[in-house]
Amino acid sequence: MRAQRTTWRPGHLRGVPPNSEHRGAGRSVCASGEDWHMDTQLTPVIISFVTGALTGALVTYWRHWLARRREAESRKFAKTQEAEQVRRDDYARALGYQKSRESLRGCNLAGKDLAGLYLAKADLQGANLSGADVSGSNLEGVNLIGADLRGANLQGANLAKAALGDANLQAAALQSAKASGANLGGANLEKADLREAKLKGADLQWADLRGANLVGADLGGTNLTAADLQNANLERVKLKEANLTEAKLQRANLEGANLKEARLGDAHLRGARLDQSTVMPKGWEDIVATTP
Repeated sequence: MRAQRTTWRPGHLRGVPPNSEHRGAGRSVCASGEDWHMDTQLTPVIISFVTGALTGALVTYWRHWLARRREAESRKFAKTQEAEQVRRDDYARALGYQKSRESLRGCNLAGKDLAGLYLAKADLQGANLSGADVSGSNLEGVNLIGADLRGANLQGANLAKAALGDANLQAAALQSAKASGANLGGANLEKADLREAKLKGADLQWADLRGANLVGADLGGTNLTAADLQNANLERVKLKEANLTEAKLQRANLEGANLKEARLGDAHLRGARLDQSTVMPKGWEDIVATTP
């Protein structure tokens, strides 16, 4: 049997046919290698460009933000200065009211010292007097409708016939204040200090007096219709002939209070505290403080 002859050709040992197709493929592989080498050279350039662009954008944004912030702070400072100037002007007007009789409506007098001033019949409607010291001042017939008097010191002030409807007197100090005939309808007197205050004949209907201290106050003949007196201290209060129709007196302290001839129709007295010295109107003499 004759042996088969094998002719050697380039590429046979590597298992690669020596045809033109594979030779072209080899050249393509080389070309791809060159492209990859070029890409690796361009990558740092691209990264540097992108980083620079982002840094520039951030720096520009930061500068604009700082400029806007400075502008906003400048406007805020200007407004603060303007507001402070207005307060100084308002204060000057209040101090000179006795001569000028100028309107003080809407004035900002928060925290100002107005003690002992003559402000009778002044128009202070909607004014801000929160935290102000108005102790001993003459405020007879003053218009304080809707005014902010939170935490104000009105000790010994004359508020006779003053208009205080819807005013905010929360936590205000009104010890020994004279407010006979004043209109306090709908006013907020929550936790106000009204010890020994004179409120005879005042209008307090719908007023909020929750937690108020009225020890020894004179509320004879006052209109307290639908007033909220829950948790109020009414010890030794004079409520003779007062109108307490629909008033809320739950948990109020009425020890030693005088309610002779007072009207208590539909009043809420659940949990109110009374003692032997409490004077109740006719028909209410046998009421018990703990009546459920």
